[in-house]
Amino acid sequence: MKYRASVAYTIGVLLWACCPVYGQQRVQRWGGGVDDEPLHFGFSFHHISADYKIALKRDWQAPFVTPDGSWTADSLYGVSSPVYQGVGLGLLADLKLTENTNLRFTPTLAFSNKTVDYRYTPLGTGNHEQQLTALVRASYIDLPLLLKFKSDRKGNYRGYLIGGGKYSINVVSGKRYDDAGNPPVDKLLKTKPGYFSYEAGIGFDLYFDFFKMSPEVRWVQSIGNLLDAREPNMYNHPIQRLMLRNFQISLFFE
Repeated sequence: MKYRASVAYTIGVLLWACCPVYGQQRVQRWGGGVDDEPLHFGFSFHHISADYKIALKRDWQAPFVTPDGSWTADSLYGVSSPVYQGVGLGLLADLKLTENTNLRFTPTLAFSNKTVDYRYTPLGTGNHEQQLTALVRASYIDLPLLLKFKSDRKGNYRGYLIGGGKYSINVVSGKRYDDAGNPPVDKLLKTKPGYFSYEAGIGFDLYFDFFKMSPEVRWVQSIGNLLDAREPNMYNHPIQRLMLRNFQISLFFE
């Protein structure tokens, strides 16, 4: 009994002695050198889920008629925009303003096509449905300017909020939008080549030996009307206003 008690006592002393060492190792602070730099750089990867928010005209169900009256579309009874997936690659420039505030410029090349679905009831055929899909091809250069508000660092992580504005430019060749010779059903739904948006998100800085990784989620909402309706066709005819919504999941490396 005395031997067992002695062994138990010895193990207890060793565990007590090891606890401070383990605790020191557990709270060891990794990396973080970029936080002390007035200006640092990085890169990012993005997964994008995007769709259009559509406001329809009062007479949106009225069939579209070509300007010369030679062709009439079927009766329209539904317009919707499903969520479409895309990806993006970006760079990062980060300017330290205070210990808890940074100004960030994150130019990104985003590949994010969108679609709008149109449901028609062909004239004279009852309720038989026909669905057509208008694809909007888009490769954007995004130019966001954002403010990052950070919490104090706790060990090897910290949380943050981010928000600001962005200007986006569609770099898809204009030739791909040339539909002058297409029949009415093969016309394109066209959007403006550039637009402004606002965005807000939340993320975490995770510190490693030689770098910092930041997973982030962000909501993006366009400002103004994206629809380019200078040349009326059966796809832009029922739409009054077209706005873009994005939900992004990103990884930043600094």
